Amino acid sequence: MKDSSGFIDLRLNHRETQGNESFWPTFTDVMTVIMMIFLISMVVVLLRNMELVKEIRATAEAERQAMELARSTGEEKESLATRLDTALEQLNAADSRINELQLQVMRLQDQNSIRAKAISDRDARLQMLQEERNDLAQQAARLALDKQAASNAAAEAKSRETQSRRELADLQQEYTRLKEELGRRDLQIAMLKARLESQDQELARSLEQRQNVEEKYLVLADEYDNLKVRYDKLVRPARSAKGRHLVEVRYFKKGGKRHIEWRDAGVGEFKAVSRSKLDGILARLKQQQPDGLYIKVILPRNNGLSYSEAWKFTNYLHKKYDYYFQENSPPGTNPDNPDMSRGDSG
Repeated sequence: MKDSSGFIDLRLNHRETQGNESFWPTFTDVMTVIMMIFLISMVVVLLRNMELVKEIRATAEAERQAMELARSTGEEKESLATRLDTALEQLNAADSRINELQLQVMRLQDQNSIRAKAISDRDARLQMLQEERNDLAQQAARLALDKQAASNAAAEAKSRETQSRRELADLQQEYTRLKEELGRRDLQIAMLKARLESQDQELARSLEQRQNVEEKYLVLADEYDNLKVRYDKLVRPARSAKGRHLVEVRYFKKGGKRHIEWRDAGVGEFKAVSRSKLDGILARLKQQQPDGLYIKVILPRNNGLSYSEAWKFTNYLHKKYDYYFQENSPPGTNPDNPDMSRGDSG
């Protein structure tokens, strides 16, 4: 049955309630509207909460990505720092190896000079012996001429029947004497030739022995260098300029005079300095730097120094001022080198 609004009335016992007045005629409608408003509000709140959850998740993901990016950036930075330290250590090791090779080249040059001097002395000795042999040959030629003259004189004496027997006897005696003298001269020539051959053989043996000794020395020197490198790798820490105060010293000879230049911390130009002043500077820096000094000795190309000069200078500075040789030097050793001269020009 339809009510006055045109809708079918579905309420129970509507017939009984028809015509009866109710105190709450619209209670059901009001509650329905309230329930719909409540449901709509709940849906809106749920949707808003879902959006907030998405935003919170997006923010957390962004924070996680930022932290991951920061972590990867930090690891990359540490890796680059480690590679940089390794590259610096390799560069310092290469510089040290270059200095060692320069010292070895100077040592070989000194050995070649000694060998050339020995060869020059041998040539001079051979030249002198050759001159002595030529003199003996000339003497032998003169004796041969004397012998021929004596023979001619003897023949002439024999041809002279009127000449006295005394003169003939004298000529015979002179001939005999000259013949004996010629025999002695021939014997001397033979002895000198044998002596010269013996000296040549002895000189050849000496040169061969010297060459063998030099070869053995080079082999032992290489073995010593290899053993020293292996010992340093096993026992002693690697020498590095990391964490040390760098001092560069350049040493060379020009115009027969020794020159020393230095530079602090690898900054600026090299400055000329005398030996005594360099010792004062390095002693002061050694006291001021608690972590120690890293002395880098530079031997320029064509420095004009001998192996002994370069080695003494480098060894002196390292043992007296370098941190590595200070920390690893045996007890009771004295870093000062009394053989180093103080007459260097600055």
